[in-house]
Amino acid sequence: MSLPPEYYSTVFLLEASPSPLPASFVIITAYNPMDEATPEEANEQRDDELRTLLELRQIQYFRAIGCSPDLAHREPGWAFPAGAEEALETARHFRQRALWRIEGDELLLIDCSDGVGESLGSFREQIRPSG
Repeated sequence: MSLPPEYYSTVFLLEASPSPLPASFVIITAYNPMDEATPEEANEQRDDELRTLLELRQIQYFRAIGCSPDLAHREPGWAFPAGAEEALETARHFRQRALWRIEGDELLLIDCSDGVGESLGSFREQIRPSG
């Protein structure tokens, strides 16, 4: 894969997530398309567009924030159930390099350029407490 190294160390903050978590879901952000630093207002507008898209599709979703391990860098995203093609189409629409897929407790990093995934281990081990 040719993704930036920081993608491999992403940790997650979950807000209002269902318990238990769905057996399978994806996490997609609309922030910073193609890793380009984007003004906060533009990022928030893109985030609203993604949330609206999920609402129009009547998909259950919850907030998932991808963070650097020290929590200094944060990119809000949305977690929701989606098939492989739907997830890639959505991430590509918002010009993302990658998305995360969770299958059971396995965290997969999916490259949007080719749809190839790589296991990063336990998702639960990458969840950090909010607050």
